[in-house]
Amino acid sequence: MQNTDPSSRTVELWIRSFAPATTGPTQERALERLERLEATTNVEVADVRIWGPKVEHTDRSERIPQLARIQNRLEAFESWAAQTGRRLEPFFKRSRCESTITGDRHDVHRLPTIALAEFEDGELVHVAPCVDGDRAIDVFDRFDALECGRSDDSVVRFSDGRATDGVVSGRSDAKPDRSTAAVESSPPDPT
Repeated sequence: MQNTDPSSRTVELWIRSFAPATTGPTQERALERLERLEATTNVEVADVRIWGPKVEHTDRSERIPQLARIQNRLEAFESWAAQTGRRLEPFFKRSRCESTITGDRHDVHRLPTIALAEFEDGELVHVAPCVDGDRAIDVFDRFDALECGRSDDSVVRFSDGRATDGVVSGRSDAKPDRSTAAVESSPPDPT
């Protein structure tokens, strides 16, 4: 017998605490969209999480619960990107730092001002911002998709390698030749 219960969808909006005033409108707009998403769609839980501009991965970060949570999410984001063929750079950037005084080495992650993580039945199914091929997908693109009920992340692929989500937009690069298009759906993330 097939399960007819709808899947449980949750989202996490990650925002920078103490971000410069110039990012304030973007964060405010994202918070408003998150509230609207929770009120008008099948998103069951919409959480807001805080991070800074950078986070380092050291022994200390494993002992501090908030830093450990951020580190665990970043590892999940990287795993999702690897499994789906997406890229998180340049939005998320990892670098290696070394102290000239102590000689200690550790990884540092530069974090975006806002990010959106989507979960279905507890499994990570999408991260924004990310890059899919030559197309950047930002947080507001994902809000639009979720509000329109397009959470399956399907794309239209063309014989020349171009891809679009099939949405007609005012962008000059959205001129698909429908005669050579085939619709593909990304498989669910096994994580």
